[in-house]
Amino acid sequence: MDPFDTASVTIGSFDGVGSFNAIKQNVTLKGDVRVMKESTRVTVRQQIEQIAQGVAAMFGVQVDVDYDDNYPVLFNDPDLTMQAVHNIQSANIPEVRAVTDVGPQDPSEDFAYFAQALPSTFLYIGCDPDDGQSHPHHSPNFLMNEDCLIIAAKAVGAAAVEYLQQHK
Repeated sequence: MDPFDTASVTIGSFDGVGSFNAIKQNVTLKGDVRVMKESTRVTVRQQIEQIAQGVAAMFGVQVDVDYDDNYPVLFNDPDLTMQAVHNIQSANIPEVRAVTDVGPQDPSEDFAYFAQALPSTFLYIGCDPDDGQSHPHHSPNFLMNEDCLIIAAKAVGAAAVEYLQQHK
């Protein structure tokens, strides 16, 4: 794989049900793969299957790989994204303190299916709670400031209304 490409493989569940002091008959590993390019997705899948078959051959065990390519890579249309940023900033919404480019991200989002069909832009909305702590998504301590929901609605509304005004 290209060393400048991005991919992550997370094994988030390793389940060997049974007695704690005996070797398990079956073990199930579950995980998640995040990539930035579809070609990388193919490479990662091939590598995972190769590793699994190598483990099977090395230890004389049976391995079943149930690999689901669930979500495609989420791609923001550059022109639409710049227009949305401009529209949000121009709306002068008091609660919107900044619009920041966070660079390439690898979310696993069903929104990616919309972005494949039509030019789209996906926005992250800052929702840190009032306690000043960060409790990110997928954290066991996830917590958000629900006031961000109305702020997000105002921002997305401003971007959409201006877009629709320009494209009558």
